Amino acid sequence: FANSNEELKALASQALAHSSQLIIDKSLRGWKEVEYEVVRDAFDNCITVCNMENVDPLGIHTGESIVVAPSQTLSNKEYNMLRTTAINVIRHFGVIGECNIQYALNPYSEEYYIIEVNARLS
Repeated sequence: FANSNEELKALASQALAHSSQLIIDKSLRGWKEVEYEVVRDAFDNCITVCNMENVDPLGIHTGESIVVAPSQTLSNKEYNMLRTTAINVIRHFGVIGECNIQYALNPYSEEYYIIEVNARLS
């Protein structure tokens, strides 16, 4: 992680010494990782089977993190915001069946990113 332009330049120089490619992403350090399990039928009926929250912050692989269901720290507004988005996503992609949607959620605001969508349940 780079906390300044100088640190970013130093890290980029190190990386470019080993490869001609470099990917720079916005840091989401400390954000929550939240998942929704959604099912949609051929008649466009959608349900959220459950939602889950990783105890560890984003960056710890879900398979190596403690996950609780249902989520424990989301406000009602956050819960419904992510639920509505999950249903909109499964409809937009036209998934018939099950779908898992993973989010990064800023714990200090309502900012979020969809980090993964899988046409399966977890």
